[in-house]
Amino acid sequence: MSTNFEYYKVFYYVAKYKNFTHAAQVLYINQPSVTRYIHLLEQDMGCRLFIRSKHGVALTPEGELLYSHVRPACEHFFDGEKELNSVKDLKDGTVYIGATETALRCFLLGKLHVFRQSYPGIKLKIVCDNTPQSITNLFSGKYELGLATTPIEEREHMIIKPVRHVQDILIYNPDYYQFEDRSYRLTELTEYPMVSLYDTSSMRMFYENFYARYGLTFKVDIELNSADLVVPLVKQGMGLGFIPEEIARPQLDAGTISQIKLVEEMPTRTICTILDKQRPLSLATRKLLSILTEDVPDD
Repeated sequence: MSTNFEYYKVFYYVAKYKNFTHAAQVLYINQPSVTRYIHLLEQDMGCRLFIRSKHGVALTPEGELLYSHVRPACEHFFDGEKELNSVKDLKDGTVYIGATETALRCFLLGKLHVFRQSYPGIKLKIVCDNTPQSITNLFSGKYELGLATTPIEEREHMIIKPVRHVQDILIYNPDYYQFEDRSYRLTELTEYPMVSLYDTSSMRMFYENFYARYGLTFKVDIELNSADLVVPLVKQGMGLGFIPEEIARPQLDAGTISQIKLVEEMPTRTICTILDKQRPLSLATRKLLSILTEDVPDD
């Protein structure tokens, strides 16, 4: 026997309100239809489910037994419908993001502010990783969306879209080091201690490639696991450090650090959104992605 779910739905509301007319109003159908559905369900069950009373209807013992199972099932189903409608209307849901520090501070934060203003009910779960780890976690299913900074090692089924360029600069604390107001060659700076990220980061790889282009080795004296630590250590006179200009700008304007101009032209890095082509995105993530890429021309 395969009973139509609509029969159970009508049964649920009649049993809940103990009134055919009230059930019909909630279901937006007429009372004869309610009566017909209950009659068909009773035929399927082979027993009476309701008896009429002066105040409406009451469940028979068989009806009570059936209602004890139908009620939690229907309410669970209705709760699922409500949650799904909330997600569809972008009133609820969660977006899982993995981002590098540079991508987060130089691009994502401003876009998230726009997203939250439009969809305050959507939760955001953001994890800061270096580029290789962000990609690994994206493809392992921990994130729906990744934001990373070049260089990026491409994988099969990876979708990469550039969204923002970032310019790195070399900084120092003028209280500890004295540099003239001129441009310096990299070879003139090799004797100074350097502060940078671990060699597993894409940022470190970028600087190593930059030095190698001029036949030099990028030597690091103090290794960090966070780009946010570069500026504080440079301010303490621990060495020189490369950092995105946007991150260094507040301290540059305050005069607590200064920029060393280079003869060699440092190329820009690029912040990119990264997706796993094989993984479908939630509605909320698709909406955030559209905000992230709204000013980016199509390829």
